[in-house]
Amino acid sequence: MDAITLEIPAGIAAQIKLPPRKARKMLMEKLVVRLYEQGIITSGQGAELLGMNRLRFERFLAENEVAIHAEPRTLVADLDALDVAP
Repeated sequence: MDAITLEIPAGIAAQIKLPPRKARKMLMEKLVVRLYEQGIITSGQGAELLGMNRLRFERFLAENEVAIHAEPRTLVADLDALDVAP
């Protein structure tokens, strides 16, 4: 699949009242959260889209009160890798 480019019409972009860079970041974060919540993308893909490592992305999800989708055994393996007790 090719890359997807979204275009916000100038009239709507002007109403966002944020600098273009900040508006792009905010819109991308909202899009990634929704895609992740719906199970369309993984945490690894979400992290990549937002330019974060996976641990930072999972913190980002927690900060935005989004449940992390993980199998219990995956979570335990991740905690073991971090040397943190469950």
